[in-house]
Amino acid sequence: MKKNRIKYFVLINLILILILISIAMVIHFSYPDFQHLNIENITKIKNAEENSNQISFIVLGNINNSIPVFDNKMISNINTENSNFLISTGNGVLDGAEDKYRRLNKSLLKLNCPSIVGVGDQEVSDNGLKQFSSHYGDTNFSFSLNDSCFIFLDTTDSSQMSWQKQWLQDELTNYSDKKQKFIFMNKPAYQIQNHSVLDSEISYIKNKDYRDFLGGIFSKYNVTAVFASNIEGLDTRIIKGVRYYTSGGAGGILIDENNFYNYIKVDVNSGKVAYQVVRQNQISIYGFNQFIGTIWAYILSLFYINFINILIFLGALSLASLLIYSKIFTNRDYYKPYIERNSLHKENDHLKIAMFTNNYLPFIGGVPISINRLSNGLRRLGHEVIVFAPEYPGLQIIQKDTIRCKHLIYVKTNGFHFPVANIFSADLKKELEIRQFDIIHVHHPFWMGWKGLSFGQKKNIPVVLTYHTRLEQYSHYLPFFMRHLFKNALSHVIIKKFSQQCDAIIAPTEDALDYLRNIGVSRQIEVLSTGVDIDLYPPSDCDDVSKIRKACLNGSEILLCSVSRLAKEKNLYFLLNGLKYVKEHINSSFKCIIIGDGPEKDSLTQEICNLGLSNIVELLGVKTPEEIYQYYVASDLFVFASQSETQGMVILEAMAAKCPVVSVRSSGIDDVVENGNNGYKTRPEVNEWAEKVIELIENKEERYRMGENAYHFAEQHSVKAMSLKALNLYDKIIAEKNI
Repeated sequence: MKKNRIKYFVLINLILILILISIAMVIHFSYPDFQHLNIENITKIKNAEENSNQISFIVLGNINNSIPVFDNKMISNINTENSNFLISTGNGVLDGAEDKYRRLNKSLLKLNCPSIVGVGDQEVSDNGLKQFSSHYGDTNFSFSLNDSCFIFLDTTDSSQMSWQKQWLQDELTNYSDKKQKFIFMNKPAYQIQNHSVLDSEISYIKNKDYRDFLGGIFSKYNVTAVFASNIEGLDTRIIKGVRYYTSGGAGGILIDENNFYNYIKVDVNSGKVAYQVVRQNQISIYGFNQFIGTIWAYILSLFYINFINILIFLGALSLASLLIYSKIFTNRDYYKPYIERNSLHKENDHLKIAMFTNNYLPFIGGVPISINRLSNGLRRLGHEVIVFAPEYPGLQIIQKDTIRCKHLIYVKTNGFHFPVANIFSADLKKELEIRQFDIIHVHHPFWMGWKGLSFGQKKNIPVVLTYHTRLEQYSHYLPFFMRHLFKNALSHVIIKKFSQQCDAIIAPTEDALDYLRNIGVSRQIEVLSTGVDIDLYPPSDCDDVSKIRKACLNGSEILLCSVSRLAKEKNLYFLLNGLKYVKEHINSSFKCIIIGDGPEKDSLTQEICNLGLSNIVELLGVKTPEEIYQYYVASDLFVFASQSETQGMVILEAMAAKCPVVSVRSSGIDDVVENGNNGYKTRPEVNEWAEKVIELIENKEERYRMGENAYHFAEQHSVKAMSLKALNLYDKIIAEKNI
């Protein structure tokens, strides 16, 4: 089987499974919902039959969600009896799952009379006790009607035996004036002998002391009849003057040919009680045919209730089989292809590059800035770069090399707005088809990234992914029930699955590379940070820089700077607590400016006030890249606390302005900040971080030395150097794709 064919089969299978799951949900919620149905129906019975000398009711057990027997046959026969109500003595469901309860209720609604459901072993199986209590009410309950009382016992061991003994004693005492006393339970109160099924296989009340107690108290209080159901077919007897009926023939499997489907009709008329076992001959098949017929009826019932689940299981099984087949029988060569040097692109060859991103300028963030710098660097080297990005409402600037995709929706949160591009647009498809790209570079492992990947696979164009974002750090934006699943599993699965379909991955740091390897990415990975355009930085003595220092310092000595989106994942509350510590443990005066905007702006403003930092910390809002460069140059020290970065791009930018850095150690920071050389990286401990800030504020010589080292480090990561590295990777995977 060819690889593409397997892929299509897997895709079709996944779609079918999703459709089946959707159908299952629709069916589940289409079953009528109900609560405390026994209480509701007992009230109906009392209202209808109060003061009547005649009562007629049906008793049966072991419905087992039967469609062929109970639903299709017995209900129509029961409806001809004109009985006042029906009682199920347990095992009305196949198991305690919610859908089985809903299906049973749907069957009982076909009756012409109210129904009362007793609890059995199958009702409480698979943690079904909660469903029973919610839908029907208590497992031990009673009610009276004229001269009769009806007592329901829980024989599933869900009720404490000593409590139940006392409860039953109290109930029979309270009803001692009633002429007829009827008891209903699931398990028989006696050991059944000479039955077609071995005694050890029959579920009766196994505790002998409890059986003796029940037999004694039933006889003592002159109980009229005791009804149970936890056997196949029918068993009747009289013990110590008490009549016992054990009827389990309302739909379950009947193995023995002597058993038959049945229900018991009870008529009470002026103190006289008549019992009639109503045999369902029209659905009784003798001998081997009965065995096959009842087994088939049970299978039909099971399938009718679970058929969607069965189909989902079969779909999942076939999907797993396809995946296993593809792993075992698809040939793979895990060695890199040998490439002749002369097969690589020449340095001056003109490449046409398509970049796909979920966010872009004018949105200010690490990913848009990184894309903008790399694309501009590649264009300066003579290559064509087209950026496919979402359209922003109100954006009037027309960028020659940017294709804006109309948005499906525009998501607005508190301080954080972003459009979701229409990747299904005919205009986008047209733009892609009219161009002949040499390389596809995607910047997210989803949405626009999917579009770029699928286009590259369709046209056999190599695809590169830059791993920009630690997705797990953004789980707090999801609904609560999804957060842990996304943070601990789903985010890593998304990144691995997408990365494995690309021809190469760009990791901004060695830490990011290690992460990708740890989650199982086996594709080619190159470490390539976002370049810094040092040529755009103004000199330290220019007027704009001087004005910034004068305005921000306002008499203070040292200016600290931080650039960050104002969001929870950026750890800004840690930074504020660190600055509070600095304020309380330093003699020098300082100010800290924070550039950026985001959903936490109002909360951070309040926290600044709460911590007494209103004269120390200032939120400047969004600034243009050119303005940010001026603020970097005007600052003496860059402070940073985020642990969600993959490369800490703003740290490299600050270093290009000769700012030493104090940051919290994390992936993306480790490769950039060299302790004692161009700054400090600390554990996420407020005091430890703040002490390093104090050290650099008070030690001018160290601050100057580290600032010079920071600049030299940034020089090695210029936009041109990073663009050349990206071109080398492009050339390599283009050559490999053409082998």
